Amino acid sequence: MHDPIESQPTTQMPASPKSNNKLYKRYTLNRRHGVIALVVLAVVGILSTLIFIPLWQAAQQPAMPTTHRPVTITVPQKPFDPSINAVLPTHRIIAFYGIPGAAPAGPAYTLSSAMLASLRQQGAAYQTLDPAHPVDLGIDLVVSVPDPDPGPAGTYSHHVDNQTIQSYVDFCQKNGLLLFLDLNFGQAPVGAEVDYFLPYLEKYAFVHMAVDPEWMFPRRDGIPGTNLSSVYASDLNIIIKKLDPISMQYHLPRKILVIHQYRGDGDGMQNPYGNPNVEIVDKRNILNDSNIDVVIHVDSVGNYPNAIKDKEQQYTDWVTNDMQRFHNFKYGGFKLFYNLESKYGLMTPQQVLAMKPAPMIITYGN
Repeated sequence: MHDPIESQPTTQMPASPKSNNKLYKRYTLNRRHGVIALVVLAVVGILSTLIFIPLWQAAQQPAMPTTHRPVTITVPQKPFDPSINAVLPTHRIIAFYGIPGAAPAGPAYTLSSAMLASLRQQGAAYQTLDPAHPVDLGIDLVVSVPDPDPGPAGTYSHHVDNQTIQSYVDFCQKNGLLLFLDLNFGQAPVGAEVDYFLPYLEKYAFVHMAVDPEWMFPRRDGIPGTNLSSVYASDLNIIIKKLDPISMQYHLPRKILVIHQYRGDGDGMQNPYGNPNVEIVDKRNILNDSNIDVVIHVDSVGNYPNAIKDKEQQYTDWVTNDMQRFHNFKYGGFKLFYNLESKYGLMTPQQVLAMKPAPMIITYGN
């Protein structure tokens, strides 16, 4: 027996034109969306291939070693300045003169605690009068000694032995003194004589140089003690040129060159050379070197009545006026003699500092 429902035939209603149109539109829309999706997927796939495959290939390559180069940082260094710790112009120098073993020449003829105490006492007098310029104490030591005979070298001079010089170097270093190696030359060649003593200036910041032109005969035309020399600026410029590179080469403060002047200048004279009253023929031609502190040091002896006025006038002529005329040196110096000038009155520190410009190096002999 058959189920009545199953046995009945299914009757399908024919689709209306309106429903067929909706179905077509839905079918068309779905098909369009599918095409767009396929296109998007294709684009994504192509881009993925282009981006990730090279990355994957690079990952498969062995890693290249990395080279680390050190980074060098150059710090600009300031050029050396020889004015740092230079004595002049901030300090004044009070020095004792001496020739080893020769007491009449000056109190520094020997090294002793008594000599040092006297030097300190003398320096203190100037320090009290001018606190703005601290006093540096020193010794002006003659190491190239003039002789009245030619000697083994034929130069009418001899050197103080190295051991004695070193004892003065050590004494000054121990007691905080400056040391001026004083050259008198005789007939010794100027350049060679300076070269002999240069190592002391190159090694020690506190060692400087002084010269006595009256005993300097570079043309071998006189004898110390018999004649007084007249020198050209070119003779003195040899010394300046040899001292010039020391500060920069060895990084030392500026060196000082003391030029002792015992007699006048020849500038303006028609024939100054050989004149007994002329010590420096052409002072105007002395080199103006910024690496050297040149000091013109009045060195005359006032052992006669009214000598103080003469010495003051010499300082005015040879230092004050020449400094303004020639502009090749900036400092003046002055020498006094304890014994030789005591009879007629030794200038006091007040009198010395009253000269204009006040001397920056004052030396005492006997």
